[in-house]
Amino acid sequence: MTTSDASKVFDTTGFPLVCLNPDKVVPGYAASWKGEMTALLERGTPFALIYPPAPEEDHDDRKERGLWLKTNREPLSRLCRVMILIEPDATRRSALEEMFPGAERAFGVPQMATASKAEAEILAHHVLASR
Repeated sequence: MTTSDASKVFDTTGFPLVCLNPDKVVPGYAASWKGEMTALLERGTPFALIYPPAPEEDHDDRKERGLWLKTNREPLSRLCRVMILIEPDATRRSALEEMFPGAERAFGVPQMATASKAEAEILAHHVLASR
């Protein structure tokens, strides 16, 4: 990760793999998240989002991000080929997977879960190559 990416919500050094910096998930981060997501869409190039385990999100941030996701559903669904959540715990991963169909309908982006970052990266490359 470059110095400039270390200060961002998303690490884009491995683009088209884009990975959340979990230490940036702090109250008030949604404004930066929205700006960086908008910049990703403006690239016009397909990408995959990888979300490592992160702290619980503040309610206001979740609400602000949800509104952005709904407002930008069309370009997001066209360019973000997959969102992969990393969850090492099999029970929690299974619970997440049960929620994916509703989130996919709401935001138009396929969602998947893996146990590790290495698995997430392999899966992301596979999805990007197949679409």
